[in-house]
Amino acid sequence: MAGQQKAIFLRFNMEDEADSSLYMKLVETAGSVSLTSYVKRVLEEYLNVKLEMAERQQFHEHMLVTVREEIQEQGMKLVGALLSGIGTVTVQKTPEKSMPEEAGLPEACGCLPDELSGVLDFIS
Repeated sequence: MAGQQKAIFLRFNMEDEADSSLYMKLVETAGSVSLTSYVKRVLEEYLNVKLEMAERQQFHEHMLVTVREEIQEQGMKLVGALLSGIGTVTVQKTPEKSMPEEAGLPEACGCLPDELSGVLDFIS
């Protein structure tokens, strides 16, 4: 059974402030559980969280790539539809309305048309 076991030895230098602080935190949080069991559990939780975060990051990156590809594909379809529609749609150009020659003022004449003669009598 000893061949199936592996060991890690941790040494804390109590003269070093960082080591001493870490050791004291371990002792306080472990409570009545052995330090060995507590450290194993903390390491396992830490590694599981790191693995889960890596998997989430990979999933997030995959989703971004997929969404970008879909947006590009849909954009290209839209551009293609617009370009194909340009050749089939004919826009009628409205001809410019020219002023008929008759719309101008008549040349001066010596007599008035019969329709206007009654109006002149009414005004005067």
